[in-house]
Amino acid sequence: MNHISEASIVTPVRPSVQSSGIETMPRRKQGRVNHADTPAQEINPRLRSRVRHILHCSKKGRSVRVPAMRGSEWGDFLRALEVSRGIN
Repeated sequence: MNHISEASIVTPVRPSVQSSGIETMPRRKQGRVNHADTPAQEINPRLRSRVRHILHCSKKGRSVRVPAMRGSEWGDFLRALEVSRGIN
């Protein structure tokens, strides 16, 4: 008993999805938002200690698990990492 059916190719119908050689919709360039740098003193001390831990582990060659963070915390974390690496 053969349960394999014939394969069919599903193609998109809308012209904006089709990959024809002609562009139907003009493409917009995505703009970049520049934010001001956060001063190092305003970064949460808990995040700064996490950054020190990560830098210590990277110097020792150990792997580091970075926990999930909110977007604002992630930005502060990256800023603290940038500041810490600039100092050392």
